[in-house]
Amino acid sequence: MPRIGLIAGNGRFPLNFADSARQGGYQVIAVAIKEETSPDLEGRVEEIHWLHVGELQAIIDVFLTRGIDRIVMAGKITKTRMFNHLHPDARLRRVFEKTPIRNDDALLKALAGEFIAEGIHVCDSTTFLSALLPEKGTLTRRAPSQEEHLDIQYGYELAKQIAGLDIGMTVVVKNRAILAVEAIEGTDETILRGGRLGNGGVTVVKVARPEQDMRFDLPVVGTDTIRTCIEAKARCLAIEEKKTLLLDRAEVIAMADGADLAIVVV
Repeated sequence: MPRIGLIAGNGRFPLNFADSARQGGYQVIAVAIKEETSPDLEGRVEEIHWLHVGELQAIIDVFLTRGIDRIVMAGKITKTRMFNHLHPDARLRRVFEKTPIRNDDALLKALAGEFIAEGIHVCDSTTFLSALLPEKGTLTRRAPSQEEHLDIQYGYELAKQIAGLDIGMTVVVKNRAILAVEAIEGTDETILRGGRLGNGGVTVVKVARPEQDMRFDLPVVGTDTIRTCIEAKARCLAIEEKKTLLLDRAEVIAMADGADLAIVVV
């Protein structure tokens, strides 16, 4: 069987990738990140190696010693880990020295360069998962109201600008006012903050970068996102077509319908 490597972050994205790769006839050799990756990954892959996020050389060595020349990065790493408990090895320290601007896009591209230098190709994170990229349209029973459509249009343009600056990919809007902008805290905390500030009834807009590198950091929406929207008393969630991975689609839509939350792909 052909083999493919996986660097697995948190959430369900790595699990979905592993399941789809195996269904496609591939053995998955996974590097799981301690304190990030779900232990549920173990039963879904041929091999799993638990390492700390700062052990770049050890991660590369796992793939080299097993003859892996293609890998996928799936799932996020908690961004604040960069400021605590990182403990970078010598190779990762050299990457940091060569990367003075350490936003997500710059760091991920620098890391991809280290794998490429070793003859390991970094594939699109949507490999085996293109069916999870939704097309334009309303997914839920309830479509956005006219007021929510106006907030989506306003939020989309601003979210694209923020994503282009590599600040974040999500904004929370109400009455054409931006209540919260995603930064290093992540999507869920942004949604909750916006919901509190807007006293509910908010619209959440999540986009990809204007020049999205499909190899990594693709926007992902799943059941956790919907639970957060419900907790924040959001009324509408807008995501970007063909550039957002929608996990557990049937469950996501059922949860949203039960909470009268509109989901629209724009």
